Amino acid sequence: METGNKQYFFVEALVVALVVFSAFAIYSNDSEDNNNDLQLTSITGNVELSTRDSMDAFGLQDFAVGAVASLELTVSEVVVLDCADCNTTTNGVMISGDIVITELLDQQGRLGRVEGLLNFTHFVTSSGPSLVVEERINFQWIAGDISSSWSMIINHDPPRWLPEYDLETVFIETQQGLESRSGPELLIKTPSNNQRIIHACLPDSFLCRSSSADAVLIASYNPTRDRVVIDGMTEWSEMDLSSFLPEGDLSHIISEVISVGDLAPNYHGYTPMSHGSINNVSTYNFTDDTTRLSPLSAWFNSLGLIAIDFATTGESLVWISNEVGQVYNIIDADGALRLGLSIY
Repeated sequence: METGNKQYFFVEALVVALVVFSAFAIYSNDSEDNNNDLQLTSITGNVELSTRDSMDAFGLQDFAVGAVASLELTVSEVVVLDCADCNTTTNGVMISGDIVITELLDQQGRLGRVEGLLNFTHFVTSSGPSLVVEERINFQWIAGDISSSWSMIINHDPPRWLPEYDLETVFIETQQGLESRSGPELLIKTPSNNQRIIHACLPDSFLCRSSSADAVLIASYNPTRDRVVIDGMTEWSEMDLSSFLPEGDLSHIISEVISVGDLAPNYHGYTPMSHGSINNVSTYNFTDDTTRLSPLSAWFNSLGLIAIDFATTGESLVWISNEVGQVYNIIDADGALRLGLSIY
């Protein structure tokens, strides 16, 4: 995929991720155990990509809106082996599998299809009950020339409070099932204890209704699911950037999300350790004292998925171009990394 498409990928992939992972998200933070310890093990179904953003999220900028994505996803628990002396614990979920996109119509009116592999992981590091100090999100779409990936790290200082809640606080119980209170329509049906059917609309799909939804997903539950144990996660290392002259080449992806001001001297930044040598660097001041990053937070919260919500106060933005791709840092006044985004 070209660099421009990779930059689109981060923001627009969030749109599709909301629906693709809604079956997991609806119950991921529910305090009531209505399934007798059953755990989500698979997600299957179809999603009509009825919006431009949902098409672009899969790198399909050259095709007409309206393709259909068929999902065959499995869900695994991921456990990270923490150090013996640490006061934190890290756990996560991995959702992966095949996605086949059909009914693709190009500019010449020809039909086509794309087969790809989707991998999504979300890690949460906790310092205590309901207190999150770090989150990591990885999203990878592998489909030949239109493949792309991004990863994000968010450091919460002070820790982010994520209390448990009951489903009734988010959804309304109706004769048809549980329905969303606001935002894009979503309906949950429960034909059996180990299965749920989710009818969901994509954001900005204005004509969509839960009775004729963009997505119909089947979530299956079982007493146990696969468990993946990993030794650790990729470290983000601090780099001395003072020898690089500011380039002033900030991509539109960040400028559309954050208001930045003038270029500032380069001092330091953070990159994943596996990202190789650095090519270009620029540092920007924020134009406002406080900027809040909360892409699609209402939709995340309506489903119970941990929303990406991040406030910046007196911080700077560092852009780093290296051998692998593009890296963006939000640095606080003490020089610590608050948010890191790598698009590769």
